[in-house]
Amino acid sequence: MLAAGHAAAQTPPAAPPAAPAVVSADPAQTTATYGDWVLRCVRTGDGGTGPRVCEVVQTMVVQGQTQPVAQIAIGNDKADLRLTLLVPPAVSFSRVPAVSAQGGGAPRFELTWRRCLPNGCFADIVVNADLLKTLRARTEPLQVAFKDAGERDATLPFSLRGLPASLDALAKEPL
Repeated sequence: MLAAGHAAAQTPPAAPPAAPAVVSADPAQTTATYGDWVLRCVRTGDGGTGPRVCEVVQTMVVQGQTQPVAQIAIGNDKADLRLTLLVPPAVSFSRVPAVSAQGGGAPRFELTWRRCLPNGCFADIVVNADLLKTLRARTEPLQVAFKDAGERDATLPFSLRGLPASLDALAKEPL
């Protein structure tokens, strides 16, 4: 018993508690809904003190299911505005994904596969002035078409309702 008391007497005092981490007064993440599109902004860096990164996103859900099957987003990548598609990882690279009017009509633009990760495969395209004008002017839904891993055609419709307003809000976000 004396040995235990002697050892306890030699234990150094506990370190003072660490200072709390600095937290930004701005929210780390914000969202705003514009029709079927969501403007999503996230503050990067430790503790959410870095620059804000923003994009407008639409999540695609198959009718009768609750889990999303794909996402389409438009956001700034350095100096370029990019449209990015995220689909499940079971895709074929035999055909590039294409966005078009319902039924495959005009307008039609092709995306480029970039990479696949465990959570999905990414394809994108730079949104030039002509494409931006087309996206802002359309009111009818578009669709994205690609081949799944079994070489079957996969087509996912998406809405443009609220896209012009969400793009206006995105344009107001600092780069």
